[in-house]
Amino acid sequence: MKSIADELGVSISTVSRAFSHPELLSRERREQILSVANRVGYQPNRTARGLATGQTSVLGLMVPDITNPFFPPLVRAAENRANERGYALMLTDTDEHAERERLLMRELTSRVDGLVVCSPRSASAPIKQVATTRPVVLVNRTIPGLTSVTCSVEAGATALMEHLRELGHRRVAYLSGPASSWSDKDKRSCVQRAARRLRMTVDVLGPFPATFEGGLSAAEQVAAQEVTAALAYDDVMALGTIRGLRDQGLDVPGAVSVSGCDDVLFSSMTVPGLTTIAMPMALAGRTAVDLLLDQLEKSARTQQVVLSSDFVPRASTGPAA
Repeated sequence: MKSIADELGVSISTVSRAFSHPELLSRERREQILSVANRVGYQPNRTARGLATGQTSVLGLMVPDITNPFFPPLVRAAENRANERGYALMLTDTDEHAERERLLMRELTSRVDGLVVCSPRSASAPIKQVATTRPVVLVNRTIPGLTSVTCSVEAGATALMEHLRELGHRRVAYLSGPASSWSDKDKRSCVQRAARRLRMTVDVLGPFPATFEGGLSAAEQVAAQEVTAALAYDDVMALGTIRGLRDQGLDVPGAVSVSGCDDVLFSSMTVPGLTTIAMPMALAGRTAVDLLLDQLEKSARTQQVVLSSDFVPRASTGPAA
């Protein structure tokens, strides 16, 4: 670092900031430092820095199911933002198990500087306990006293219900996700509020696993109900529901309209294309990392950031049968 500083005529602390707090330097100055560092083969030693500062320069990111296409855009965005700000990201998958989640949270507190916890299934108490030892930011969950990033489904769900009402649907099914999911309760409440205003009836079915197989199971119950449309907890479940209904000889959307939530990559690739509610997960990932680092580096106060959703109509919804 001293050699780089001498060559550029800057202080050693300026060189250090190019790696630890790049946002404090101009783009031109940071690029000069990184260019010289690259030429001489310099890389910061995170282990040495950790011994000196008590910090690891590593952030933890916990998701309930990495195979769910809802999460990869968030993970990629969070990792890119962490790297931009001089941190590495450690990813863990809790496999939708609350106990595994609690154990991993406790284990990670000694290995990371802070945690982003996505859609946690645990009760509030163990999460708040972890937050007394390390900064924590929640995604898709709120707990009083903790910083969170949530994606409000209100706008998208309202527009979706209005869309179904215009197509002549009066009785619809809501296919619930995991019983421990905070976001499922939020989605269900939004759908029910919109239904009351539009004078529609909502049959709540489930809970079902947030999987393709969960959608197949949900399809059996949908077929047994006198409903003309089904709204699934997420897109993966919705795609399973479409498959299950078709296996029973029911056309989508001819017999039953089906919609999902999240607007994952596959939603626009299916036939029919899936009507859904788009959630800004990449933005949520970037925002969560920024909020976590604000707590680490600036001792920022607790914040609750709410992002909005959008309605995306496609061919899986049509006129009521």
